[in-house]
Amino acid sequence: MKKMSIIIIICLLLIICGCEVSLEKINPFVQPPKPKKEIKIGVSMATMKEDVYKIMKKSIFENRDEEKIKIIWKNANNNLEQQEKDIKSLIIDNVDIIILHAVDTSEKGAKLVNFINKSNIPVVALDRLTQNVKVDAYISADNFKAGQLQARYLIDQLDKTGNIIILKGDKNTNVSKSITKGNMSELKKYMGINIVKDKFHEKWSKELSKKTIKSIIDLNKDFEGILANNDQLALGAIEILKKEKINKKMIVVGADASKEGAIAVAKEKLNATIDKMPYALAKNAIKVATFIARGEDWNWDRTIKNGEHNIKLVISPVKLIDKYNINSLEERWGRLPIKENKK
Repeated sequence: MKKMSIIIIICLLLIICGCEVSLEKINPFVQPPKPKKEIKIGVSMATMKEDVYKIMKKSIFENRDEEKIKIIWKNANNNLEQQEKDIKSLIIDNVDIIILHAVDTSEKGAKLVNFINKSNIPVVALDRLTQNVKVDAYISADNFKAGQLQARYLIDQLDKTGNIIILKGDKNTNVSKSITKGNMSELKKYMGINIVKDKFHEKWSKELSKKTIKSIIDLNKDFEGILANNDQLALGAIEILKKEKINKKMIVVGADASKEGAIAVAKEKLNATIDKMPYALAKNAIKVATFIARGEDWNWDRTIKNGEHNIKLVISPVKLIDKYNINSLEERWGRLPIKENKK
């Protein structure tokens, strides 16, 4: 009898265990996880000329979640008409979302973003925010903070007094305006700092920055420091300063921590630059774009006003790079040269 009872108990246990194992299959309220939706992400870049944009591209492809995310890459070569063609091509390709690094963030560029909105395709603005339009997210380095860091460094190096030049980027991008606002927020605190010239440069042209510096030198205007919205503008200025043999005591600060900029800092030709951490910036862009395209929840730092629109903003940090911490960029750009010793 005892043996029979034991056998019955064992059989019951086996039945119960079997039920537990198959519960998910027979219970309509227990659903297996849904496979993630396959999505197509269009990326429209204003340019790929600078090395930092190559880092962004690398980051976007490395940080997509899995193979079910297809990326279509477009490069407008700083031409608004080309970017318009690129966007139309992405729409024809039925992309689920567009990451837009805008050639023009003024009224001309706004027409392009409105065209995307009318096509009911979400937009993630990368680095540059087109004025007075709706986008679903804005992924940006802290450009205002970048400008502040530049100015504080220059003010300290000049001991709070001196004549300076501000080389601004393209007037049709919000980045140049934000960096310059950051500059001005610090410079205005010091009566001893005098701005000799501040000028925009179309398409962030290095050649135009050379012309600006040459024209100031030709007018015999004295200056001791230069704040440049990016490294290309700064490096253009340095070329002219060297040619005119007035570069030794000049303090020049750039931004972007590009490969050329990093090499120049390592060689102590460029005093400092601002690292906007392009890999992290682009990683944020592809992650947010994926969440939006799949209708999933995501986090942002704060909302900002863009005309009548409230825009969700994700901010990437920035830091100042000079000769004392330039080695921190070697993981990105490889081994950097040391200062050239003159014989």
